[in-house]
Formats: sequence, C-alpha cells, structure tokens
Amino acid sequence: MNIYTRKSVTQGIPIVPMLDILTILLIFFIVQTEFKRQVNVLKLDLPRTEHLSGEIGDRNQILLEVAADGRIAFDGRLLHADEIPAAVNSLLDKNPNARIQVAAAEGASMGKFIEILDSLSEAGLNIDEVPVRINTEN
Repeated sequence: MNIYTRKSVTQGIPIVPMLDILTILLIFFIVQTEFKRQVNVLKLDLPRTEHLSGEIGDRNQILLEVAADGRIAFDGRLLHADEIPAAVNSLLDKNPNARIQVAAAEGASMGKFIEILDSLSEAGLNIDEVPVRINTEN
C-alpha cells in the first residue's frame, strides 16, 4: 500500500532577488539625480563712475539721474518717466550735439532703470550709444 505523503510547499515571494533588483534601481536613481542649485541668470557688471571721462560743465553732456527712491532728474529738473521722451526731443531740438548719459544710484530699482531706457528708446535714441553708470558710495 502506498501512503501518500503531502510535501510541504512554501508559498511566498523570494525576497533576495527582489532586494538585489531594488538595490540596483536605488543606485541607478541616485547616480542619475541632478540636485538643484541656485543659478544666477544675469550677471550684471555695469561700469562705475571712474570709467567715464569728460569735462565738468560740458553742455553737450546731459545727465539723466535715477535716485534710489525712484525719482528722476533730467538736466537738473525732476520729471516723471512718461515726460522723458518729450524732454529729450526738446533738448535735442535745441542742442543737436547733446549726448545723454544715464546715472543710477546704487539702490535704484532695475525696473525703473529699464523704464527709463525704454523712454529713451521711445524718444528715438539708440540705447547702445547711451553711456550708463552706477553711482556707489564708498
């Protein structure tokens, strides 16, 4: 007589091969990960006041100043940004040899500075030919 004995069957998932695969995947993801770092998009290196040359009292050099608090002075008069094109055009009608240069205080906002350059462009000036300087207090 044959007596049938039941073999015990181990049910379950083999863990060791799965751990090997998970280890390989973990190493792959660590190697492929790019960690975020802060990147400066624009590095502004604007000329300082010591780079400019010119004579004091030269009437052909007209200064457009931007204060740290946002006030704008053009040839010694306070103006709003929307008045700059008319003031530049009337000045150039009186003195066609006039050259405008922009001077900004160190704390002046970049938005106000760009708005002024846009107003000068609206007045018909080539922005590449307008000297710009940043005043620093030492």
